[in-house]
Amino acid sequence: MEVTNSNYAAVIVSDCLGIQPGEEVVIVTDKSKLEITEDLAYFIKEANAKVSVFYIPENIRPVERITDIHAVSLISADVVIYVLETESNEINLSKETAFRHYLFTLPVQYKGRVCMMPGFSDQMKDAVAVDYSRIKEKCHRLKSVLANKTIRIETDLGTDIEFNLQGRKIEIDDGDITKPGIFGNIPAGEIFTAPVEDTINGKIVIDGSIGGLGELKHPFYIELESGKIKDMQPIGEKDELVDKFREVCELDAPATKTVGEFGIGLNPGAKIIGNMLMDEKVEGTVHFAFGDSYGLGKSSSKFHTDLLIKNPSIFADGRCIMEKGKFILDH
Repeated sequence: MEVTNSNYAAVIVSDCLGIQPGEEVVIVTDKSKLEITEDLAYFIKEANAKVSVFYIPENIRPVERITDIHAVSLISADVVIYVLETESNEINLSKETAFRHYLFTLPVQYKGRVCMMPGFSDQMKDAVAVDYSRIKEKCHRLKSVLANKTIRIETDLGTDIEFNLQGRKIEIDDGDITKPGIFGNIPAGEIFTAPVEDTINGKIVIDGSIGGLGELKHPFYIELESGKIKDMQPIGEKDELVDKFREVCELDAPATKTVGEFGIGLNPGAKIIGNMLMDEKVEGTVHFAFGDSYGLGKSSSKFHTDLLIKNPSIFADGRCIMEKGKFILDH
């Protein structure tokens, strides 16, 4: 479907969530996302479903816990859509971690399905109207190619790192949030896992963006030893975001200095804008996250900071599957 005006919301409601007549839908939103909320609510109503909206005023944030009314609604909803403005690693919002956690874990426990859209903006609409069948096919193929392999990542800027995925579960985010008890991001389009921590050694050069902080102006490198940050330095001119990332790394060390995720972006409609909700989905990029591993690895933390790398070459047991940001799976 072509995205014009509010049609992106029709794609989310029908294609991604598959909302059915009579279903109960709860949208959690704030002042900055009211227009998006109205678009979603319109197409939910068009699908003959029922919609309720929880509005979070700016002057009561950060919200540290859900209310009993929130809890009852989350438990009973068929679908929950989270479309708050939030940057998860801003220190003054760190107290919202538990609140945000309940927004998706409670519905999932009771077989609801959850659409996570934190910080969704007009810039992301083109990344919604994509060929989801193509993304799904590539997700499943990559999952098979990467499973239990030794992975090596290289870039022209100096990334040279190796790690093992032996025994680690690989998750896919293909835009399909139609099954009970699951959650997914919109925009969608990535495959991700948690590397075996003590096998991660080498250097990564970050030249894309930092989750919760924005797009980088100047690259920097991180030297890793047994999955943990050993050194971190600018390459050439220093970027102010690096100091902010250092602060986050000290908030819950050593977890926030430990690799908790490796992912590959697969969405051809996504562009780097400084918001990791979309940045990590950009086709031809990879990302590493420090902090929580979402249960896929051993690292546990209330923080999870993604770091984006552009135009990588990826090798699985020595086989090149991506060359400078271009997939060559058929080669």
